[in-house]
Amino acid sequence: MNVALIYGGNSSEREISVMSGKHIAGHLNGSHNVFEIDIYQTKWKLVAVNGKEIQPVEVDKNAFTVMWEGERVFFDVALLMIHGTPGEDGLFISYLEMMGIPHTGCPARVAFLAFDKYACKCFLRREGVRMPRDVRITKETPADTWLEQADRMLGPMPWFVKPVAGGSSFGISKVCDAAELLPAVEKALKEDKVVLIEEFIDGTEVTNGYMKTETKEYVLPVTEIVPHSQCDFFDYNAKYKGASTEITPARISPEMTGLVQQTTKLIYDALLCKGVIRVDYIIRGSDLFFLEVNTVPGMTSLSLVPQEIEAAGMTLHEFLEELIHSAINEHQGI
Repeated sequence: MNVALIYGGNSSEREISVMSGKHIAGHLNGSHNVFEIDIYQTKWKLVAVNGKEIQPVEVDKNAFTVMWEGERVFFDVALLMIHGTPGEDGLFISYLEMMGIPHTGCPARVAFLAFDKYACKCFLRREGVRMPRDVRITKETPADTWLEQADRMLGPMPWFVKPVAGGSSFGISKVCDAAELLPAVEKALKEDKVVLIEEFIDGTEVTNGYMKTETKEYVLPVTEIVPHSQCDFFDYNAKYKGASTEITPARISPEMTGLVQQTTKLIYDALLCKGVIRVDYIIRGSDLFFLEVNTVPGMTSLSLVPQEIEAAGMTLHEFLEELIHSAINEHQGI
């Protein structure tokens, strides 16, 4: 089988995407022909084959093929590892769907909805999912109204300020004082044109991965995230620089574990997701608050879903095989 392993992208998450792709490649090589394709803006390059770096080769966008060792290579499936745009937001998925190529992501319209934190929250709120209150800000919103709106809608600080489209905690700030709000919003606006000011929920942060195929559902264990004292929240350093402790399974009650997993399944089904997702939450007392859904979750050696897969007693290779074959069967209508 020829697998196109797609990573890179145009966003701040590019570095993490490449790390995810390289980590995944190491668990696939030997069972398939793995063609690593790095996408950056209009440059789509084949950069490695079966784990070996090569002189980059242009991808033919007219057919999504590459020339390799004198032959034109067609792909049986695209394994998506682009966090952020143009992968996780549905843009590249739309291209694959137009080309009729099976892929491991959500359908394009689902990816687009899930990637927009505000739109996703509006949709899931109607499904009864509980979540922090928020205020939506754009570049057109007068700056002198930000504080008054947030104070009225969210109550006293602290608040979180985050770009609506983005991940890996890029552009996110915790605001504890009015003087911090303007620079926090300006920082978030560098990542996206729309920003959320969100209520701070003081509690235990957890996350949960989930995948459903035609024949089976994979309800992964819940992971508890404990940022170290120097981190106010699960930021980039906490995620990728070792400034947090992840505990799988989470130190929560069986009842709360069940609620988290049940809510993840509800979100998966309500959004019509495909492939593997990860959903982030905050627990306060007996209440569970949805934070966001990741439709192309990180797969680096430090990422959370691989930890949950291992804790579930599976190898990453086994899980990826299920993901790939599910994508092909879904495309073929099996």
